[in-house]
Amino acid sequence: MLNIVGLGLSLKDISVKGIEAINKSDEVYIESYTSLSDYTIKELEEFLKTKIKVLHRSEVEEEKPFFQKDKEITLLIYGDPLSATTHTEILQEAKKKNIQTKIIQSVSIFTAIARTGLQLYKFGKTASIPFWTENHKPESFFDLLEQNQSIGAHTLFLLDLDPKENKFLSIKEALKIIQEISKKRNFKLGKAIGCSRLGLESEVIKYDSIKNLQNQDFGNAPYCIIIPGELNFSEEDFIANY
Repeated sequence: MLNIVGLGLSLKDISVKGIEAINKSDEVYIESYTSLSDYTIKELEEFLKTKIKVLHRSEVEEEKPFFQKDKEITLLIYGDPLSATTHTEILQEAKKKNIQTKIIQSVSIFTAIARTGLQLYKFGKTASIPFWTENHKPESFFDLLEQNQSIGAHTLFLLDLDPKENKFLSIKEALKIIQEISKKRNFKLGKAIGCSRLGLESEVIKYDSIKNLQNQDFGNAPYCIIIPGELNFSEEDFIANY
């Protein structure tokens, strides 16, 4: 059996079901490249009272040492296994190998964004803003913003993670990219919401003009940006707190 267990957003977000799966597992692995956490692997091991084997990208995508028919295995995923970071390819391959799987879900950025006061059912398509380089400046994420704005929907932008450098694109850098594209496309921007470490005790949520947000200190990653669509009275009243 392969248990794929979501860790949630903070150290103690893992569910009772997740802990039970870990306790009966022969081996426990963690996928370490799709997110940064506010705790170390050692702290996680101490909390869960188990030894955890850290997997790198090639091991998750190619080698897959957690595919073992004769053992009970748990693979830990930051956030939720089937939300912001999708691992459906693992499920598909496990099925082909006749390995039983069990998904144990947890909270993710897609639930934590409700902490801003925006209503979840009013969000449109989500996109990631990548790092720009001198020769690579993709704009496809902005197309989704335009689509969402056309129907009054809110837009969640996840900011890119460079696993080699172990860093996220900053909110300031992402907002500069958004501004540059909006000027080129003559697209009018209103206010935005900058968020860091949503779901943690140290979370930061700020609602302001894009210009002002670029001068704000959001502290450590992970980050996201929300461009609101049409706000109803309840949303306007709540978001004013930030």
